[in-house]
Amino acid sequence: MSLSVLMDSSSPTILLHPSIEPRDETGSVLFDPSKLQKQSSLPSEFIWPCGDLVHTQEELNEPLIDLGGFIKGDEEATAHAVDLVKTACSKHGFFQVTNHGVDSNLIQAAYQEIDAVFKLPLNKKLGFQRKPGGFSGYSAAHADRFSAKLPWKETFSFGYQGLNSDPSVVHYFSSALGEDFEHTG
Repeated sequence: MSLSVLMDSSSPTILLHPSIEPRDETGSVLFDPSKLQKQSSLPSEFIWPCGDLVHTQEELNEPLIDLGGFIKGDEEATAHAVDLVKTACSKHGFFQVTNHGVDSNLIQAAYQEIDAVFKLPLNKKLGFQRKPGGFSGYSAAHADRFSAKLPWKETFSFGYQGLNSDPSVVHYFSSALGEDFEHTG
């Protein structure tokens, strides 16, 4: 999904979020990307003052972390990658990994599967909403983490134990989203 930045010439505010009307059971505004093209105004919860925004003319150059040496068992390359990850996390907050060994077809399939989850209607996504204090589930804008202004995002989180024979992800997808999503797990 792409979002446009809208400038309001009558005030020093940049409008960064699609208009959102859906609210959860507590009355918090929810992010519903399907409403993006259908709304004519923005709710105030999603309008951020210019002073709260990062202004830059530079393109973001995220750190690249090459895991090729790590995968081959090279201790020196592993130590270097660890240092790069530490620096990237502390200075940028994220990084891009190269030579990770994950098949590009698997990555593309994962994108397609998760796109199907995010394209579900909001009422369906709210059926597997993350519970307060929980880790797994859907969240619209993490509204519970913000007191005044809300971010433009939705997330879907689930746990994985890292064992090939562990069926927990398959079970989570089929129980939370239904049997149509069992293959996604």
